[in-house]
Order: sequence, then structure tokens, then C-alpha cells
Amino acid sequence: MRSRVISSRFFLLLMFFFLVMLPACGQGGNSQSTASTPSQTPTPAVKQDAYGTPIVFPASAPQRIVSLVPNISEMLGALGLQGRIVGIDYYTNYPTNLMSKPKVSDVNGKYNVEQIVTLKPDLVLSYGEDTRQYDAQLQNLGMHVVDLPSGDLNLILQEIVTVGRLTFTTQTANNLVSRLQAEINGVKAKVASTTAPKVLIESDYSTPGKPYVNGGGSFGDELVQDANGINIFHYNTTGGGFPQLTDEAIISANPQYIILTEDPAYGGDVNAVYTRSSWGSIDALKLHQVYRINSNIIGRPGPRLVQGLQCLAQIIHPDKFAGALPAYCTGTV
Repeated sequence: MRSRVISSRFFLLLMFFFLVMLPACGQGGNSQSTASTPSQTPTPAVKQDAYGTPIVFPASAPQRIVSLVPNISEMLGALGLQGRIVGIDYYTNYPTNLMSKPKVSDVNGKYNVEQIVTLKPDLVLSYGEDTRQYDAQLQNLGMHVVDLPSGDLNLILQEIVTVGRLTFTTQTANNLVSRLQAEINGVKAKVASTTAPKVLIESDYSTPGKPYVNGGGSFGDELVQDANGINIFHYNTTGGGFPQLTDEAIISANPQYIILTEDPAYGGDVNAVYTRSSWGSIDALKLHQVYRINSNIIGRPGPRLVQGLQCLAQIIHPDKFAGALPAYCTGTV
């Protein structure tokens, strides 16, 4: 009987130790735990790359990083890693202080594998299988290549965390993602009670009468929905989310807002829209609600998509936002 009592007391002491003492010890030794609150749910890192292969995280911080695509360059820049980047692709233009780095690709998207080898990178990053052919070559040469999968805005936030883990800037990445998520939530809260207008996001009008638009599955489509708008071509997912339509289809859909995202050389001239044949009957032109947004913040899958969301929401719901439209909304970089 006595042995049973002792066993019971011993069991209770063990339970006390594990339930009370161990968590207390863990909090004292983990600086990241004290920085968060119980209500916060950490954004998870992506576990598999674009090819479905488990991502291998390095044992030490990479010091020589090559970025093969612009959106990855933006993620690295947002994490303050400019000093560790030794090579970028031809189209990287932001942050602007990266543009002086050696370019490992040309205007046609052809990559110089020999040059990349010469740079001796300990981490090569890409996105969405855009560099599939080169990923395989570089991996066969023994390089650590991570090609992150394409996805929606939520996945992009996870990928920022993933890049943080890959580069040993986890806390910076977590802080950035928390700020971006707060900004997204703030925009959604402002427009939650508004009436959703019909929106057209145009991506190319270089062939008059046959514009390309943001359809279902594009980032523009997602941002319109998050800004409480109706993408008039949400149902059309052809062309990888960028269907080519006719003027007649747009006139028939009659958008209340037209958002241009292309360079002026490809039709992205607000004033020129008002001269397009037969477009004068569209509500957006009657109401003078034709705008242009920097394509890099509405279509490039990186941290600046949140700026694109803010710009779009302010354009279609101006009464919910104070002040003028930020300059970055209409920028070109």
C-alpha cells in the first residue's frame, strides 16, 4: 500500500515538472518565443520546391547567393541580403542597388551557366520552374539550387519565410511577413463594407483591338478580390491567367474601373485609352476612372504585391483612404 502511495506521489511530481517547469525553462532560453504573443500563428516555411522535392536547408549561412529571377531578388533585398548576392538575372531592377551586380542572363532569358559557376555560389534561388533547364544543369554541377513553387499571395508570404530560413535571416523574415500580413488585413478591413465595382486589369494592348487582360489565376485577379472588386474576366483562366480578348468583349463587360499595368510602349497610356475606337461607351471612361499601376507591384510575386493591393484598393474605394495615391503606385521600377 505504501509503495502505491509513493508511486502516486512520484507520478504527480513528474507531471508537475513537465507541465510547469519545462515550459518555463524553454521560455527563458528562446528569445523568439518572448517576441511573439499567444494569439500569433507563425507563418510556416514551404517544405517542397517547385518540383515537389523536399527543400534542403543549409547547415550554415550562405555567403554567395545567385538569384535567377526578379521576384527572388526582391525577397532577398527585403531581407537585407544585398551584400551576399553575387549574381542576378537580366530583369532584376529592384532594389535598385542590386542592378550593379553581375547579370547571369540576357534579355532573351538565356542563362550563362559558366558565369554562374565562376561566381561560386553556395545558394542559387529561382521560382515557378522558370529556369527548369538551368536548375538541372546547376544541380548536376553540385550547386545547391532551390526553385520555389508558384502560388497565391499567402504562399508568397510562406516563401519569404522559407528564404529567411535558407539564408539564416529567419527573424527578419518573420518580422517582414508579420508586417505585410497586418497591412493586408488592414486593407481588407477598410473595404469590407463597400460595394464591389467591376474592374478590368489590362496587361497588354500592343495589338489594337486584341488586349491581354488579367484573368482568373493571375495575381491581379487575386488582388482585385482582396480589394473588394469584381474582376470582369475572373472566369477566364486561359493563357495561364492572361487571356487575349477583343475590344467587343470588354465593351460588353462594361467595367467601372480600368487598370493598366503595361508599359506605355505596349498600350499603358491612360490618355490613349480615351481615344480607343468604340470604348467611349464604357462606364470607366465616362466616369474618368482609368488608371495605371506599376506592373511590378501587381504582377511580380514578391513582397511588393502588398503595395499593389493598397494601390488597387485606394483606386476603387477612394473614400476609404486618406491622402493622395502613393507615388510607387504609378512607378516604373
